[in-house]
Amino acid sequence: MRRQEMAALVRSWVEKNRSAIVETTADLIRFDSVNRFTDGSEKACQLHVARLLASMGLETSVYSPDDAAGLHAHPAYYPGKRYANRPNVIGRLKGVGGGRSLLFSSHADTAVAAPGWTRDPWKPTVEGDRLYGLGAYDMKGGLAASIMAVRCVQELGVHLAGDVLLESVVDEEFGGANGTLAGRVSGFHADAAIIPEPTNLAICPASRGGALWRVTFSGTSGLSFNGETIVNPVYAAGKFIHYLEQYERERSRGIGPAPWYEQGGELPVVITRVEAGDMSAPLCDTGPAECHVDVWVECYPGTTEEQLQEEIMAGYRRQYGIQKGMEEPRFARMLRFLPGAQLEPDCPIIAALSSRVESVTRQPAVVRGAPFACDAFVFNLHSPTPAVILGPPGGHAHAPDEFVDIPGLCQLVEIYALTVIDWCEGEEG
Repeated sequence: MRRQEMAALVRSWVEKNRSAIVETTADLIRFDSVNRFTDGSEKACQLHVARLLASMGLETSVYSPDDAAGLHAHPAYYPGKRYANRPNVIGRLKGVGGGRSLLFSSHADTAVAAPGWTRDPWKPTVEGDRLYGLGAYDMKGGLAASIMAVRCVQELGVHLAGDVLLESVVDEEFGGANGTLAGRVSGFHADAAIIPEPTNLAICPASRGGALWRVTFSGTSGLSFNGETIVNPVYAAGKFIHYLEQYERERSRGIGPAPWYEQGGELPVVITRVEAGDMSAPLCDTGPAECHVDVWVECYPGTTEEQLQEEIMAGYRRQYGIQKGMEEPRFARMLRFLPGAQLEPDCPIIAALSSRVESVTRQPAVVRGAPFACDAFVFNLHSPTPAVILGPPGGHAHAPDEFVDIPGLCQLVEIYALTVIDWCEGEEG
């Protein structure tokens, strides 16, 4: 069958199944699968995904990340997490042989429901072209799109030469990545992977890195009743915060590394928390001995945690120096350092996706580095499977009233289905 005829069949299927695409996403939203950093509540959602994949005839495996041989010894493993009742799920649609394989890797966990929701986060709501709900955009919409794309291929009777794998992992939020790593050490590899993180239909062959640190400034507490020298660490912390504001502004003006970040753009520095003094006391009548500044800082691929920290401290020293009587601030890692990662421009999956994004959207494909950090690095630094990020349009990730755009979600199903057929060498049955 000609390429144009297959495209028309896929588009017709997606149009007829719009309500099923929305309901598949809504069903996932109804599950509370919040990641609580050391543990989470993904089990019910994951078992629902497993039943869905099994009902489609896929060879389905449900396993605990802790049971993945070699996980805890892997250099990318991050300790301190618990995986009881937090299973990974993967399903395989086997091809007849001789074709390339493709893996869709999504995460089932969500961020916590941020304050300010005007709707029930776990009660999916359709308003106009938007589907609201916790995880709708990040990333249950993308997970649903990958499932529905495979269902489309099946119901159109397309015979694939290569295998298609659908993966739903736990513990991606908070820089978890152990769930994704468990899939790789378990041997679930493919010739290419697509990660359905929300990109607004942009194709992202690269992802940023990032670090979350607690930066501690130490001084001396008390009051100078007898001429003691009191060094209040809050003043030094305040200068550091002021410096970080300038640091974010200055480096966001520049361009990033070619080819995926040469357009530059915002490179976030986010102060997430500031603490000083006895927070449990009704009031404080003395200066604090320490002040803590928690800060998330993103970086481009190729930057190490040590380089990022030294860049920040070098600029801070130049601008303010170190106050007399104080030590240099101490950096403590709050979660794993997420390294940036990228593919080479000639990686075949990039061209394959670009062609289908253009044919479906009738717009030039946007190919750029992702404006966020995620666990794509696990694939691109620790596995033989090159991974590219492509997901739906929407908004308010990790914020109140998160939503996914329904027409864009349907376009994503169409793009995924056609890419499966192209990549895995599908033929009409």
